[in-house]
Amino acid sequence: MSVFRSYEWMLARRYLRSRRGERFVSLISWSSGIGIGIGVMTLIVVLSVMNGAAVEIRDKILGFSSHVDIQGPGETIAGWPDWLQRAEQLPGVVRAAPYISGQVLVSHGSRAAGAILKGVDVARSDAIAAHVVRGRFVGGSGSPFQAVMGKDLARKLGLDVGDHVRLMSPSGGIGPSGATARMRAFELVGIFDSGFYEYDVGMVVTTLEAVQRLNRMGNTVTGIELFLDDRDRAAAVAREARLRLPPGAWVSDWQHRHRSFFQAMKTERVAMGVILSLIVLVAVFNMVASLVMVVMERRKEIAILKTVGATHASVMRVFLLMGTLLSGIGTCVGTLLGLLLAWKLGPILAWVESITGVTFLSSDVYYIDHVPSVIDPASVSAIVLISLLMGVVATFYPAWRAASVPPAEALRYE
Repeated sequence: MSVFRSYEWMLARRYLRSRRGERFVSLISWSSGIGIGIGVMTLIVVLSVMNGAAVEIRDKILGFSSHVDIQGPGETIAGWPDWLQRAEQLPGVVRAAPYISGQVLVSHGSRAAGAILKGVDVARSDAIAAHVVRGRFVGGSGSPFQAVMGKDLARKLGLDVGDHVRLMSPSGGIGPSGATARMRAFELVGIFDSGFYEYDVGMVVTTLEAVQRLNRMGNTVTGIELFLDDRDRAAAVAREARLRLPPGAWVSDWQHRHRSFFQAMKTERVAMGVILSLIVLVAVFNMVASLVMVVMERRKEIAILKTVGATHASVMRVFLLMGTLLSGIGTCVGTLLGLLLAWKLGPILAWVESITGVTFLSSDVYYIDHVPSVIDPASVSAIVLISLLMGVVATFYPAWRAASVPPAEALRYE
C-alpha cells in the first residue's frame, strides 16, 4: 500500500510539471494555485484591517467613555453619594466616578465652536489625565475654573496652554430681558490627545465644582460612570445595577449605547469576507478547468495506467492529489504572505504615504488616523480551512472524468 501511494504521489507531481508542448496547460494549472494564494492573502489582510479598525475604534471610544453609565430619573441626581457607594459595591467594578455633562459654546477671540463640557472628579479620572500631551490635568491649588480640551479643538480656536477661553452654557436663568446664558472664563491648563477625532475636536474637561458653579446646580451631578475589570461583562453588571440602585435609575452599558455602530461594522466584515471569497472561488473554477484540460491531454497515459492494472479509485486519487497540491500550495503561500503583510501593514503604508504624499486615512474624515491591523487566529483558520475544502471538493469532478476514461477508446488509434 505504501508503494502504491508513492506511485500516486509521483504521478501527481509529474503531471503538474510542464513538459515541452504541455507548458500552456501547466501554466493554467499553476495560475489557479496563484489565484487561490492571492485570494487567501487578500482575505487575511482585509479582515485583519477591519478587525483592527473595530478594536481600535472600540478602544478609543472606551478611553474616554465609561463601560456602564448610570443616570437618575431626571436630568440630575441629587443623592448621588449614596448611588456612588452602591455602584462601587457591584461585582467587577474597578472604579466609579460622578460626572456632569452638557453642551457649551467655546469661544476665544473671534472664533467659537460647540463642544461637550464634562465635569469630572479629578481624583477618579486617571484615564483622561493619561491622555494629556501638553500642560497638565485640571485640579490642584487655585481656581477650580480650569479646563483641558482636545488638540483639534485647541487648534481650531487658536488656543495654547495658559490661554483663557470663554465657556457659555445654555443652562441659564431668567433675567430682565428673558432667558440668559451663563458665561465664565476658564484657564486652559492642558491639551489632550485621545486618538479619537470626535473627542479631540468636541470635548472640554473640567472639575465637577466648576460645572456646578457655572450652571448653579448645587451638589448634583448628571450621572455616575462605572469602569470594569472586564468590559465584556458590561451588560451583566448593568443588569445587576438596575436591581441594586433606587427605582427610576437609568442604566446603560457601552455595548448597548454603541450597538448599531458595532453591529454595522460586524455586518461589513462579514459582507467583505463573502465578497472577497469570490476571488478564491474564481481561482477554484480555474483549477477545475485546468485539471479537465490535463485529463484531456493525459487520456492516453490514463488508459495505459488502467490497462496495466490501475483501479478506478487509484486514478481518482492521482488527480485528487493534484488538486490538493495546487490548492494546498496556494493556500499556504497566500497565508504566509497575508500574515506577513498584515503584521507589517502599518510601516508599509507609512512608507507608501511618505513616498506618494497620499494620506490613506484622514482623522477629520474617519474615526481613526491610521490603518490598524489585528490578526484574528480564528478568522485566519477559517479562511485556510474553507480554501482547502473548496479546492479539494472542486477536484472531484476532474478526478471522476479521469477515472471514467475508457482504455479501449483512448488507445483505439494508437
